[in-house]
Amino acid sequence: MQLVYLFYNPRAGRYSQKAIGEILTALENEGICAKSIAEIAELKQLKDAHILVAGGDGTLHCAINHADIQSNSFSILPVGSGNDFASAFPKPRIEKLAKHILSKQITPVDLLQVNNTFVHNAAGAGFEALVAGKASQSKVPAVLKYVLPLARHLFTYKPGNMKITSPDFQYNSAVFTISLGNGKRAGGGFKLYPKASFTDGKMDLLLIKPPPFWQKLLYVWLVNFGKHLQLQAVEYAQVSEVCIEMNSPGHWQADGEMYQSEVIHAKVIPGGLKLICG
Repeated sequence: MQLVYLFYNPRAGRYSQKAIGEILTALENEGICAKSIAEIAELKQLKDAHILVAGGDGTLHCAINHADIQSNSFSILPVGSGNDFASAFPKPRIEKLAKHILSKQITPVDLLQVNNTFVHNAAGAGFEALVAGKASQSKVPAVLKYVLPLARHLFTYKPGNMKITSPDFQYNSAVFTISLGNGKRAGGGFKLYPKASFTDGKMDLLLIKPPPFWQKLLYVWLVNFGKHLQLQAVEYAQVSEVCIEMNSPGHWQADGEMYQSEVIHAKVIPGGLKLICG
């Protein structure tokens, strides 16, 4: 039987030993011997293995940043509170996913590298990072994790100046939010990057200049449908690399996880993630 490592985060609050046991049994019924792991130290030891991530964007983010992405391949069972990356692929059934794992049907997808961090879905600073930070600390149901901090801070957030430099895009002024997308959705389902593709070798840069009061509400509404690019405060570009300089060390988010630095360097690693989909 093929050996697969089932990685999950017991501290995410969405798991039980019973649920993990059911996944392991289902895989075994399909001819896969699965070993559950929950520690970063175990991830770091894996080479030439297949890692099945049971969780959301945060758990996958942890896996790709602590396991060797060059030798290992990955799959995801989207059972986390944020599943924006997985929403781009067919919802996996254990039986079909197991078949693809056994036959090693790998789909190379792009990764972003932001400073020293690998990002599979999205990264950003400004208002987006504020909302992501509040969501990561929230204990409310998943559907409200992003909605509540967005509603609370939308009209009180004070934009700061940033210098954004890329071979294809330049900007140096006040920024409400700056976001870099690999997939189409982020922030719990918002269609921030309607032109994005995981296989185009580009990241989608979404810049929102400080918008008028009324445009903030319109933006929140239109972004659900990917129709926000028409707004006057929006700049959108597809780039292969970018440098973002903030006036002082600021918080930024990557796949919902929080980081802090004064400068953000981001680039695309084409086909950097070996993914097996269901």
